[in-house]
Amino acid sequence: MLRFAGIQMKIGADKLQNLAHATELVVQAAKAGARLVSLPECFNCPYGTQYFGQYAEQIPEGETSKHLMNLAKDNNIFLIGGSIPEACDNKLVSVFATM
Repeated sequence: MLRFAGIQMKIGADKLQNLAHATELVVQAAKAGARLVSLPECFNCPYGTQYFGQYAEQIPEGETSKHLMNLAKDNNIFLIGGSIPEACDNKLVSVFATM
């Protein structure tokens, strides 16, 4: 049987603080037995396309992607990274990342 954890969390303007809070919740879910964990949409930044330019990063080279890949590996889970603003080919998009 696959145990799933869907995480809801309050998001703020500080990307590093959002990542730290998401990490705590993912680790907690993994310790409780979840093998598939999903973060909410725009979990690393405020919700809204007006914020994408400020928070966008490259995927998979960006800090959020790298952090989530390590988090999934370290906790032996599959991790759905909600959505992450990405800067790609001079465009801003919202990407649903799975690790």
